[in-house]
Amino acid sequence: MLEPALTTPILPARRAASRLLSAFTLALVVGCGGASVSVPPVLPVPLVEKIPLTMGYHLSDELLGYVHEESLEDSGDWTIAFGSAQTTMFDNLLNGMFEAAVPVAGPEAAGPDVDGVLVPNIEEVQFSTPEQTRSDYFEVWVRYRMRLHGRDGALVGEWPLTAYGKANARNYGMNSREPALQAAALAAMRDAMAFFTVQFRTVPPVQTWLQAELAAPAAAPTGGASP
Repeated sequence: MLEPALTTPILPARRAASRLLSAFTLALVVGCGGASVSVPPVLPVPLVEKIPLTMGYHLSDELLGYVHEESLEDSGDWTIAFGSAQTTMFDNLLNGMFEAAVPVAGPEAAGPDVDGVLVPNIEEVQFSTPEQTRSDYFEVWVRYRMRLHGRDGALVGEWPLTAYGKANARNYGMNSREPALQAAALAAMRDAMAFFTVQFRTVPPVQTWLQAELAAPAAAPTGGASP
């Protein structure tokens, strides 16, 4: 009598085992030893219609030195330095959006040629590793607080801006921790720039400020005798 043929499919089980082994290998690679990275100042200039104003910007020492540090259980110490990219980020962002953009010492020291002053700060950073999410991706979230001051230094308004970036660790080979985490953080900075260009004109106090600043002044009468 012949033995009955096996009816359980083998290939799906092998594929599942292969995926499990691959995920386990990736977890070993990215989940051991932590990482320390600095966001590179490789950021674009937005190609948008420029607002015909001069925007000042003040980057605090806290922002320029911002470093996120976190220790993860079984994964070591992780560090992301964001401050190194902030000058390039806001210089490119604001020069792309406005007729001119200049760094200033503070909102009250902008000078008569500056129409407003943007003061950004990072409020919070979060990140996740492939080991945590059981995926192939490093993910980074950054929450900014944007403050706009008028030409007199008074606060016009403030609003939050949250950015997100991710990077596939498999794209960076066996030593993927540093380059993949760095790429995810850089993607978050690019996302913040893109979101700012879209959001800026929609913030209610900014809309009021823009309307006032862009209003054409009444033409002054010229000399000469009246008819």
